[in-house]
Amino acid sequence: MHFTMIFVDGLGMGSEENNPVMFAQTPHFDRLLGGHFLWGDSEIEYNNSRLYSLVATLETNGIPQSATGQTTLWTGVNAAKLLGYHLNAYPNKKLKDIIKKHSIFKQLADKGKKVTFANAFTKGYEEMVTDGTKKHSASTLCTLAGGVRLRRREDLLEGKAVYQDITNEIFRKRGEDVPLVKPCLAGKNLAQISLEHDFTLFEYFQTDIRGHKRDLAKAVKVIESLDEFLGGYLSKAEAVNSSEHKMALILTSDHGNIEDLSIATHTLNKVPAVCWSNFGFKWPKMKSITEVTPTILRVLGS
Repeated sequence: MHFTMIFVDGLGMGSEENNPVMFAQTPHFDRLLGGHFLWGDSEIEYNNSRLYSLVATLETNGIPQSATGQTTLWTGVNAAKLLGYHLNAYPNKKLKDIIKKHSIFKQLADKGKKVTFANAFTKGYEEMVTDGTKKHSASTLCTLAGGVRLRRREDLLEGKAVYQDITNEIFRKRGEDVPLVKPCLAGKNLAQISLEHDFTLFEYFQTDIRGHKRDLAKAVKVIESLDEFLGGYLSKAEAVNSSEHKMALILTSDHGNIEDLSIATHTLNKVPAVCWSNFGFKWPKMKSITEVTPTILRVLGS
């Protein structure tokens, strides 16, 4: 099986108020869910898709944050509960220790599965980490814990990587000579990468950035870009012969943010888990982000 996880930072299941998701044109999400339903507190089963609303507060007081939420997503360990608080931005030593032992990449690789992180990195990334101007995120730490190499410009040029903004616009601003790409093509590239692996992760965090900045027009734009990207992935994945290649997708988040532009902080809202397969897989019910990694491990038979 080829399992893809699209991680969308800061995407919650908000109300109709102040919610860019409500204003965005999202034909591909809508087709999966049978309507414009990526909001509220929903559980939907429609054709080969499921939508769950997952608790992201992790049994811990306070507003959910990225370091603990992402560590939880990619290890199955309730990182916030273990620390006793929500930690923002980058993992501390305790979280790094959890990741080193329980990273989903490591768990799958130890079982002989072929795993990869689809995101492309700039040529000077390691140098910035070494000189202290950059820190490893939870996703990168999880990737490295599994012995997975980081993809580069050369991979991007060959359609074998996707940059975090999907279109390469920011990659170009950082001095990398690459062409701009349409979100649909980037999504097709992700599907092709997935066909070559048992587990593939792609991370998109422009949603969280736009949520903090509270600009409705730009927030709507990133939601629509994400939808077009999803459409590109599906156009290739749905064309695959399911008897030869079973494909499964989960799109989920670590905490809410962009779904409520009335505030500049993260939210207490639940987050979506949009689940799809090309073979009618019966998805197990999930209620919390703590269940995402265990679910993927079960699906992949690890």
